[in-house]
Amino acid sequence: MKIIYTHHAQQRMAERKIDPAQVTETLESPDNVIPGDQREQIAIKIYGNREVRVVFENIDDETIVIYTVMKPRVHSEE
Repeated sequence: MKIIYTHHAQQRMAERKIDPAQVTETLESPDNVIPGDQREQIAIKIYGNREVRVVFENIDDETIVIYTVMKPRVHSEE
């Protein structure tokens, strides 16, 4: 799988201290995938009490573009 990061995604990962390995793991084995606003999808993975959301689009069978990575946040226990 080829992953292309937009400049915006790279900035957000640096700001939010999200490792590229977490992005890859979130894409490869998400806890959930929900539709985005347009053609993109949002992969969600829970890491302990934290959550990572990766907004992406499949360009073809081998290429994924990462548009942004949302800040991990505390996952509330119910």
